[in-house]
Parts: sequence; C-alpha cells; structure tokens
Amino acid sequence: MKKTLFVLIALVLAAAIIGTTYYINNSRSAETGKISISDAFKSSGAKMVINELYFFSRADKSMKNLDDLTAVCEDVFKSLEIANYSKNSASTDTLIKRELSGTTKDGVKISAMASIVGNKSGDGDKYITIDATETINGSALRLRDKIEGVFGKYGLKTVVNSCITGTYEGNLQDSQLENICRKILDDSDAKKVDSTRQENIISVSAFSPMIEDKLSIDGKNINLSLAIRYNKIENKTYLWVATPVVNTEY
Repeated sequence: MKKTLFVLIALVLAAAIIGTTYYINNSRSAETGKISISDAFKSSGAKMVINELYFFSRADKSMKNLDDLTAVCEDVFKSLEIANYSKNSASTDTLIKRELSGTTKDGVKISAMASIVGNKSGDGDKYITIDATETINGSALRLRDKIEGVFGKYGLKTVVNSCITGTYEGNLQDSQLENICRKILDDSDAKKVDSTRQENIISVSAFSPMIEDKLSIDGKNINLSLAIRYNKIENKTYLWVATPVVNTEY
C-alpha cells in the first residue's frame, strides 16, 4: 500500500514538473514571438527623450454631431483617470473642432481632437484623434490597450502609430549609423523594404513578422521605420524608431 502510494505521489510530482515546464516554455515562446516598439528601440542603445502614441479614427454615421465625437474623447480621459482637463472649441466655414488636453497621474500628456470637416450640420467627415506623449520611461506607450478599449466600445476602428525619439552624443560616424540600423533590424527580425539618405538624414523602412502593426505602401508591407539626423546646434544625433512609420517632423 505504501509502495503504491509512493508511486502515485511520484507520478503526480512528475506530471506537475512536466506541466510546469511545458507552461513556462510555451509562455516564453509566446512572449518572444512578438516584440514592441520599446524592444526595437532598446537595441539602438540611444537615450530615450520622447515616446509618443497616436490614434486616428474616422467615425461612421452613428455619430451624429460634434458632441458624439467629443464623448469618445472624454471617455478616453475617464479611462486614463484624468479628471481635470481643458476643453476648447473652434470653427471655420469648413471645419468645426473641439480639443481636449490633460495629463495622467504619471505625467503622460494627452491631447484629443474631435472634428467634422466639410459641413457644420454634422454631415461632413468626422474624425477623432488622440495623442499621448511622455519623456524618459515609455509610459505613453503603455496606454495603448486602455485607449483602444474605449474606441472598441464605440465600434470605432483606429489607426495606431507609435514612435520613440532618442539621442546620442555627438556626430556619429557612418559606420556607427550603419551598425545601429543593422542591429535594430536584426534584433527585430526585420527585412529592409526601402532606405534613403539626404545630406545628414537617414531613413529606413522595414517589415518584421514580430511586430503586429503594419501599413501597406505601394503593395509593400511596412511596420518598422527608422530615421536618423544629426543636430549641429545641440551636437547630438537624433534617432526615431516607429511602427509602422515615423510621422513626426525630423
């Protein structure tokens, strides 16, 4: 009886060990199967100065007026626990808009805009944009799920763009720049789609199967973009790493 009990206990322990090992290995595989823009940026070795998350959505006919669009923006602020924020309205002959601005508890600046273009009666094209920016620790990028959740609640599809700006001291040599670009692409398992160089600016677009977002341009998928520029006044080399594209001025 004791021998049988011992065997049963041994089998249970063995099964537990195997099950745990299987779970850990599969969890690691799942975690390493995808990477974020932060992972790609870390490969650069640059110092982070700004991280930004941008959302763009075109609303359908279910949203009748500017107040309906503004309600989505206000819901985003509520989900981010921003109680105090500014709200301003403006209009022209072809545009009405309402802008909201506030800051999260951990210092992420949130800007939102609801707009109707083409017809003040509400029959024009309706848009909602959300911009989250922060310096140093990447807090803006971690708000994606919450903000997307709000858009999803209203049945709105969004285009999302993430970008991290970093710097290096001094004017880097061509060989250093090439090594930086190569390391980011290699670590992201990305293949270069296109690249350009004009004076002191380098731009690279690539596609990585490890990054979920993507954009199709001229029939080619792109989801990882790099830009590098030397700033003579600051004596710093700036790096932008974005997915899917760098949409900030550099």
